[in-house]
Amino acid sequence: MKFRNKFKSIRTLVLGVIVFGLASCSDNLLDLNVDPNSPTTVPASNLVTQAQYNFFDRMHSRVLNGEWGMLMVQHWAQNEYCEESRYVVDGNSFDGTWQNFYASSLNELSVARSIIEGDETVVGAARVNQLAIIDIMKTVSFQTLTELWGDVPYTEALNTEFPKPSYDTQADIWSDLLASLDASVASIDVSGGSFVSGDIVYNGDMTAWKKLGASLLLRMAMRVSDVDDAAASTYVGKAIGHGVLESSADNAVFNFSSDPSTANPLYIDNVINNRDDFAVSEPLVTTLTAMGDPRLSVYAAETNSGEIIGMPYGLTDPEAFALKDNTSRPATVRDATSPHVFIDYAEVSFLLAEAVERGYTSGDAAEHYANGVTASMNFWGFDDTAGAISGYIAANPYDAANWKQSLGMQKWIAFYSNGVQAWAEWRRLDFPPVSSSCCSKYTCYTCETSISSF
Repeated sequence: MKFRNKFKSIRTLVLGVIVFGLASCSDNLLDLNVDPNSPTTVPASNLVTQAQYNFFDRMHSRVLNGEWGMLMVQHWAQNEYCEESRYVVDGNSFDGTWQNFYASSLNELSVARSIIEGDETVVGAARVNQLAIIDIMKTVSFQTLTELWGDVPYTEALNTEFPKPSYDTQADIWSDLLASLDASVASIDVSGGSFVSGDIVYNGDMTAWKKLGASLLLRMAMRVSDVDDAAASTYVGKAIGHGVLESSADNAVFNFSSDPSTANPLYIDNVINNRDDFAVSEPLVTTLTAMGDPRLSVYAAETNSGEIIGMPYGLTDPEAFALKDNTSRPATVRDATSPHVFIDYAEVSFLLAEAVERGYTSGDAAEHYANGVTASMNFWGFDDTAGAISGYIAANPYDAANWKQSLGMQKWIAFYSNGVQAWAEWRRLDFPPVSSSCCSKYTCYTCETSISSF
């Protein structure tokens, strides 16, 4: 009987401890339902990081850059699996790019913006500057979408109230993007704070972001110059007033990592995935050789015979494969850390030369041309210690009577490895001339206009 009573007392005590523990630790028990590896909230800065990385990774990717942009401008040619260079593509070829822009980069930027707007600890200039960075990235993402596809979801995009968002016209999108980008750049307070971490472009440097935004506005304004001269002139003036890139030190360049998980996607394609489907094109090699352009030596690798030999563009699989072993591969642009150029001083200089020619601003177009060539040469590792750059400019001088040709050719050369921008400018300036082998039998996407809906 004593043992039974003793057991009963112990059981009562244990139950009491358990009840007390449950009452006092219920919050801790509820914590067991939270997966620490799957957070339900995330700092806005983390989303900005991911959005920026996704954007640059896609812009430099095999699918969009290598298999489309670089082929459309005939920087590269395929040496097997030659569908894209013969324009054998359909909508499925670009599903991943479409989804990446909307579901990844733009969605992450949209959520980051909502978090900042609801965060009472982010105030004043820091809030304004953080939102400006996000809005500049959103603008350039939508610009890329509409330049690739024309009419795309815009007004109703990224809004869960519209599971099937309507498509806005390219003209309406472009008009709103110009106004929005101008407002974002104007809002920046260069003396104020920004992201303490997370911005992998300029690390929160708002002086640099203002120059970047202004330069992107200059690029966008010039893209509509053939279809809306008044708007182009207005926004070129605004861009210059905000203050564009002033030297190569201001370049907006995204540097990939030597870590294979975040390396240059063209390196991942070539080295990690062991793909070897691209050669430099015969038009690139022929053109740069004729111009005496030293950049060819870093654009293209020598063959086993010690020569740089381009692959003719638009061949069939058997024709291209037969030449594969004896044609040059791309060189340094497939290194692990080879960067993606967001926008640089070379491009800004060429845009300013064009702005002078169109009467949007004053200045010396030939000087801007020389600045652009010099900046591009410097970027690719050449200097003028032995007169290499000045001699090249003298041999390939600026021709004001044919300024589209002068600027178009140099932009085509400078944009090597940046296929999407090269394609947009080739369609707009119509230089260099399209290879005759390109358009003889197929619909040539190279020749389509950049701003098709205006």
